[in-house]
Amino acid sequence: MRLKEIDKCVIIKLKEWLRQDGVNFFKEIKEKYGEVDAVYMDGGIPHPVHLREGMQVRNFLRKLPECKNWNDIDFDDNWVAIIEEVIK
Repeated sequence: MRLKEIDKCVIIKLKEWLRQDGVNFFKEIKEKYGEVDAVYMDGGIPHPVHLREGMQVRNFLRKLPECKNWNDIDFDDNWVAIIEEVIK
């Protein structure tokens, strides 16, 4: 599944769910590290966005009716592209 096949409602719902703080978080990660699923050091401890915030995003997407036919690979493959659309 590619982003062009994703219902635009998914992008809108995720943006609403993230609220401005979440959108700003991902924008900041993108600006600082060049990608929204970066791994960076947070006070000497690795901060894997894919496993932390990314998992929260994937879990939210799992609840959406538009994503009911997705499998785990679809969520892993698409969450970053959806976030990229949200932070535009």
